Amino acid sequence: MEDGRLPVATHVMVARQPIFDRQRRVHGYELLYRGDPHGGDQLNEAVIADGDEATAHVVTAALMDIGLDRIVQRDPAYINVTRDFIVSRAALALPPERVVLEILEDVKVDATLIDAARELALMGYRLALDDFVLAPCWEPLLEIASVVKLDVLALGPDEVARHVAALSPYGVRLLAEKVESLSDFDALHAAGCDYFQGYFFARPNLVSGSRPPGNRLATLRLLSRLQDPAISIEQITDLVSQDPALSYRLMRFINSAAVSLPRRVTSIHRAVVLIGLEAVKRWVSLAALSRVEDKHAELLQLTLTRARMMELVCALDPRNDPSAGFTVGLFSTLDAFMDQPLARVLAQLPLAQEVTSALLRGEGGYGRALLTVLAYERGQWDRACRAAESIAADDLASHYTEAVQWARTATYAAL
Repeated sequence: MEDGRLPVATHVMVARQPIFDRQRRVHGYELLYRGDPHGGDQLNEAVIADGDEATAHVVTAALMDIGLDRIVQRDPAYINVTRDFIVSRAALALPPERVVLEILEDVKVDATLIDAARELALMGYRLALDDFVLAPCWEPLLEIASVVKLDVLALGPDEVARHVAALSPYGVRLLAEKVESLSDFDALHAAGCDYFQGYFFARPNLVSGSRPPGNRLATLRLLSRLQDPAISIEQITDLVSQDPALSYRLMRFINSAAVSLPRRVTSIHRAVVLIGLEAVKRWVSLAALSRVEDKHAELLQLTLTRARMMELVCALDPRNDPSAGFTVGLFSTLDAFMDQPLARVLAQLPLAQEVTSALLRGEGGYGRALLTVLAYERGQWDRACRAAESIAADDLASHYTEAVQWARTATYAAL
C-alpha cells in the first residue's frame, strides 16, 4: 500500500477442521478462510482472492486481528498460502511456532519460490505441500517441507500406497485429508500415514440390529424423557438424582463460564429459577451426551460449536426460537453419538415436527439455519451465504468465532 498500511478486510470468514495424529489426538487445525479486501458483498471464490500480495496482507492482518488463540487455542494452525504469500515474505507476520504454511498444488515451482521457502524453513516455519501428487518438479520442495498432504479421495488406495512408499526417503510427515469414515482412518493408519484430516470422528460407526448398545441406549432414553413437553422440574430432578455421575457433570456445566451464573448453584431447582426450565433441560442433555463412551472429545466440541452457532443465527430471525435452534444443532450429531442412522435415532425422540424436518431434510427456518451452519463449518462460503439469506457475512464470521470459544469452555466443563 502506498502509505505503508495494510488494508483491512471487511468480510473475513474463518472456519477450522481438526487434524489428528495416529493416536487420534488433535494435532492441529486447518484454517479455512476467505476475505474481501474491498468490502464488497460478494466473497471471491479463491481461498486468497486473486492470490496477489495485497490480499495476502489482508488475510494475514485479518487472521492476526481475529487471533489464532480464539480459533485454535495453542494447537498448530495449517494455513493455505499462495506463491505470492511465500515470495513476498508476508508469512513473516505470522508466528512460526504457531503455523504450518500449506503451499498450494497449483503454484509455479521455480528457483524464486524454492529459495523463499528454504529461507522460511531456516527461520523455523513449517511447510506443507497441499494435495500432493508425485512429479519431478516437487523434489526440491520435498527436501524443505515438513508435511505432505495427500487427497485420499482423489488418489485412491493404490496411489496412496505408492505415494507413501515414494515419499518415505524424504522423512516428511504424511497427512491424509478427506478421511470420511473410521474404516478409512484405520486403513490409512495401517498404510503409514501420520496425520488424518476429515470428519471421520463425526460419522456413526453403524452397528447391526435396531438398538444402540449399552450406555447409548440409556442416554437415548434420557434424551427422550427430556424432550417430553410435559416433563416437570420434579421429574428432571428425580432423573438426575438417580445418577450421581450425571448430577456431577450437570453441576459442572451449570456452574461453568459457559453459563455464567451470578452465583454458584447446587440444585436443579435453583438452576431453573436462574436460567429457566428449557435451559436446564438443554444442559442435562449436554451432560448426558458428554459421557457417551468411546467418542472423541472433538465430537462434543463440534456439536457444541454447531449448537451455539445455531442459537446465535436463529436469534437473528424473529421467526425462529434460538432455544429450538440450539436443540437442532445439538441433535445434528446424534447419529455419531448413538452409532445409528439419524432417522432411526430421531424416531425414538418426541421432537417437534419442525425440529425433525430440519434435521432430516433441511426444511423450514431451522433447516435453513442448519444448512448455513454446516456449510460455514466446512468452508463452503457461497453455500453458507445463500442459505443465510439476509444474514450478513460479518455476523456469520463473528458468531462462529464466539461459538468456538463457548464450546471450548463448555467442553472443558464436561470432561
